[in-house]
Amino acid sequence: MILKNSFSELQTSKVAMLPLEEELLLTRFLMERLIDAVFWITSDAQIIYVNYAACSLVGYPYEELVSKTIHNIILDFPLEVWPNYWKSIKQQGSLYFESLYKTLKEQCFPVEISATYMEYEAKEYVCILIRDISKRKQASFSLDKSNQVLECRVEKLLTESKYVNQQLFHKRAECERVKVKLENSLSLLQATLESIADGVIAIRSNGDIISSNQNFVQMWHIPDSINTLCHHNQSLTFYKNQVKNPEKFCRNVNQFDSQIDFESCDILELKDERFFEQYSKPLRLAEEIIGTVWIFRDITESQQAKKENRRILQQEKQIAEDRACFTSMVFHEFRNPLNIISYSTSLLKRHSHHWSEKKKLQYLQNLQTAVEQIKQLMDEVLIVESVEAGKLRYELKPVDLNLFCREILAEMSLYTNLNSVNFIIEGDCQVVWVDKKLLQPVLTNLLSNAIKYSPTNSKVDLLLSYEDKKVIFQIKDRGIGIPVVDQQQLFKPFYRGENVGDIPGNGLGLAIVKKLIDLHHSQIDVVSEVGKGTTFTVTLLL
Repeated sequence: MILKNSFSELQTSKVAMLPLEEELLLTRFLMERLIDAVFWITSDAQIIYVNYAACSLVGYPYEELVSKTIHNIILDFPLEVWPNYWKSIKQQGSLYFESLYKTLKEQCFPVEISATYMEYEAKEYVCILIRDISKRKQASFSLDKSNQVLECRVEKLLTESKYVNQQLFHKRAECERVKVKLENSLSLLQATLESIADGVIAIRSNGDIISSNQNFVQMWHIPDSINTLCHHNQSLTFYKNQVKNPEKFCRNVNQFDSQIDFESCDILELKDERFFEQYSKPLRLAEEIIGTVWIFRDITESQQAKKENRRILQQEKQIAEDRACFTSMVFHEFRNPLNIISYSTSLLKRHSHHWSEKKKLQYLQNLQTAVEQIKQLMDEVLIVESVEAGKLRYELKPVDLNLFCREILAEMSLYTNLNSVNFIIEGDCQVVWVDKKLLQPVLTNLLSNAIKYSPTNSKVDLLLSYEDKKVIFQIKDRGIGIPVVDQQQLFKPFYRGENVGDIPGNGLGLAIVKKLIDLHHSQIDVVSEVGKGTTFTVTLLL
């Protein structure tokens, strides 16, 4: 009867340990593929990483510890036998044993060592987990002494009873030691799993959720009502509603419903503009596939950086194309006045000796006009280049706008007939803070265009008005007007309306106006009707 009960108790103890072993295998499986470790060792026994607990255990500072090799710390790893250990660990995948640990103060104490072979980015490592078992050894020693006393008493029993009791005792002790070991290792590894930045969930083949860490819950914003569910089908709708491509997400999930040896790595885009890198692999117990492990990493920042890089590259490409186009059009605009200069100069050289002074003056006037066109074009190109290169700065200074406008009109009167310009002021004249060097070419250009595209003796109005925290300039003409189709591209460099005819111009003026207005953090609007005139309104915010 004693024998029967003893074996029954032993069998029950083994069965109770199965779920614990399975959960430990799961956690170890996760740890083998994550970089969080206690000791990382290279093939030449060099320590490349340790955690804080390792430094505390041996008394070495981190910098000194990572400069050592493993045989400086673990006595059973002498330099000459390390290659054999490395070979055994690599062949078996992992190695578990007990050894002596050596501290900075030359103290030695027993430890339990778990060594696991890993490959990462085509490099080989051994991850070593070390645990101080001094107290357990002392307890084992005391237990052995007690066993000796017990064995002396049991010797008086029958041979069969003695044998059974001894076997039961040793098996029970072994189970307890394994159980304690599993529980301690599980607690340590689960704590490590909770500390990693990735979200992790493990699901059985039948859909039951085995476990998940807190980062998984936080990454997916899972409420308690969903987190407490035990089957993934019950919460699948919740995850589908968060991703932008639920069909693709469901296909990936369904691939793991069967026990197929299949791995996947994909990127999920969520509706809240976040991105997750999703890694999936079958979960094994021995050779059997029992489920799936899903690892999610938030890569939103890296994806946004890639998107921004693509935007910048596209922007730079567009800028390069615009610059090439701009350069080509500048060369084209230079060609006409240069042709005039070349042609007029050639004629003057060949025929000036028998031409009248009036005819000579006509060709000299052509030369003068061509030179002025080149100068104006060069000035405008330099302004565009300065704006695009950031050389023009937005610098506010106090300016009397009444006097400022009159100075512009006086300067323009030197080369333009301004008798047709009406300067009107509405509101109290004020000294306001503006940037004169930006504002002057804006008004000059708009006034010149208004006069140029208006009939002779037609009136042009320059209206200066003051409103609450605003200064408004209006330049109104009664000229040819701008077709609606041209108004959309009015500020594009070298663009000219279809109705300008033979009126000279290069199409750079309004492009410069727009760039200077933007640099001044101001606004320009246009209202125009063909045959009736155009009104440009410039609004400065004070």
